[in-house]
Amino acid sequence: MAGYSMGELRAPIFNGSNYDFWRIKMCTIFKSHKLWDMVENGYEQSVKKEEGEALTKAQKLALEENVAKDAKALGLIQGAVSDDIFPRIALKESAKEAWEILQQEFRGDKKVRSVKLQALRREFEYTRMHDDESLSGYVTKLLELVNQMKAYGEELTDQRIVQKLLISLSREYDSIAEVIEETKDTESIGVQEVIGSLKSHEQRLQRHNERVTEKAFYSKPKCYKCEKFGHIAKECKGKSDQAANYASHKEEEGTMFYACHAAEIVKNNCVWYVDSACSNHMTSHASLLVNIDTKVTAKVKMGTGDLVQATSKGTLVIDTKAGSRYIKEVMLVPGLDENLLSVGQMVEHGYYLVFGNSVVEIFDDRSMENLVAKVSMTGNRCFPLSLKYANSVAMKATVEESTWYWHRRFGHLNMQSLKLLQQELVYGLPEIGNADRICQDCAIGKSHREAFGKEKAWRASVPLQLVHSDVCGPMQTTTIGGNKYFLTFIDDCTRMCWVYLMHFKSEVFNIFKKFKAMVELQSGYKIKKLRSDKGGEYTSTEFLQFCEEIDLERQLTVAYSPQQNGVAERKNRTIIEMSKTMLKEKKLPYKFWGEAVNTAVYIQNRCPRKALDNVTHFEAFSGRKPGVKT
Repeated sequence: MAGYSMGELRAPIFNGSNYDFWRIKMCTIFKSHKLWDMVENGYEQSVKKEEGEALTKAQKLALEENVAKDAKALGLIQGAVSDDIFPRIALKESAKEAWEILQQEFRGDKKVRSVKLQALRREFEYTRMHDDESLSGYVTKLLELVNQMKAYGEELTDQRIVQKLLISLSREYDSIAEVIEETKDTESIGVQEVIGSLKSHEQRLQRHNERVTEKAFYSKPKCYKCEKFGHIAKECKGKSDQAANYASHKEEEGTMFYACHAAEIVKNNCVWYVDSACSNHMTSHASLLVNIDTKVTAKVKMGTGDLVQATSKGTLVIDTKAGSRYIKEVMLVPGLDENLLSVGQMVEHGYYLVFGNSVVEIFDDRSMENLVAKVSMTGNRCFPLSLKYANSVAMKATVEESTWYWHRRFGHLNMQSLKLLQQELVYGLPEIGNADRICQDCAIGKSHREAFGKEKAWRASVPLQLVHSDVCGPMQTTTIGGNKYFLTFIDDCTRMCWVYLMHFKSEVFNIFKKFKAMVELQSGYKIKKLRSDKGGEYTSTEFLQFCEEIDLERQLTVAYSPQQNGVAERKNRTIIEMSKTMLKEKKLPYKFWGEAVNTAVYIQNRCPRKALDNVTHFEAFSGRKPGVKT
């Protein structure tokens, strides 16, 4: 049955499913034709002034108009249901009756709707995004669920939907979810704005994924003993089982892997043995791997029965006639005598293997058009495969590993500034390459709200001509030494920074006197001006009297205007961001924030600054280049 058309709107066909969506669409159509009141309330078929008195002309016209509108609404309903549904309303003479029949059956009464709503609430609470699910697919599923709940009368605010969306994403979206939670007001942010941010993050993830990935495998081995397909000789009936390698799970700490030990094998790190019983690709040569992930560990049982620890996982890059190939998820197992290629893992990743006539042939895919390798069986019934490593890629990977190592050593300094340091700004820094991925710890640790508007301001021309100061705290967690605050002093000319940890704000004055004596002795300059807020720690009588006695000009900002002390405020923010990032990367408890703050300031003083013609703060203040070589 075709949908009934009224003007530009076309009624959808209801076939017994998705009644709530159909109902919403029909309500819109009724309202567009001014028929909803007729469907919802109906009309009185006879209107008389008194018993036996005929209708007036106006009443007759009104009645005729109502009859026509009701017929039009009923026609819309009849034309918007399938042939299977139509018999339920075929004998109904008014739109209201037909509408109520469908609503009672497919939507239920108040009690039924309450039960359905409770089921939807439960589904809403337990809905989670799967690791292999696309963002668009999950968002569509979640919003459909939200619409169903609203159709049953549930009031869901944008804030509730945003919270649900952020906490139910898969792990790869943890960083952007934390950024949104820390930098946005979740009480006022819109659902579509959050979805837009998530989709932008998804696009960045896709851009940073490796362009060349290992293909999947399909294996149909042939037994050289019975000449049948589906198993290999060691699994053939009548032959005793050999020591096998098996793992029920992968990439989880505590997982048990098994690796066989082949006899009479010549040790050569270019040779890899194709092993149908090995659970994972394995090697003991860390130099062969790139993109090593040290967070992945596992226990491996050797053929001798000994247990050894797999310390990490990486990617093997090899050269073929078709170009570079990436073999992922290779376990690094110290003490392993030979390199092993797992047939099982290759099966999961897409290549096609054929065993037969003492040879294993490895094809690119199931079409068997592109032969990747052909390996002959040796006398000890092994299949050794000699691989040619991609040296240029390996070299690039070595540089990449070094780059990220120094990125972390410099407190997650941005790559542009890290490369600037190579231009003889410090001693001992090795080659820095290009970053090809997003640092998740930076994305979380350096999230902040939008900056204040910038205006051109006066700048000191010599060291200590102007010093900025601010107190940050109290922190929710005290340090090991019991500190709750940290105090910063920043030289306006060189942006050199000094930091002090404090138990109480009242310590500011005594610390300032010690700082003043130290920094003036080291530099040979005198502090001329001190800029701070109007906090009680800076405006005590003894502090103001001390400054007056030594002719130190005080610049106090207006209350509730942190922009006026922007240099110190931004420095504190940068220190906190770097500290949080380092603590998060090393998974240290927050009680070590004091050590992280001291480290962050030490590192930042050895980083370049564009306003200083790309010279480090340390060199600008002291006249000496800092050394970073370990």
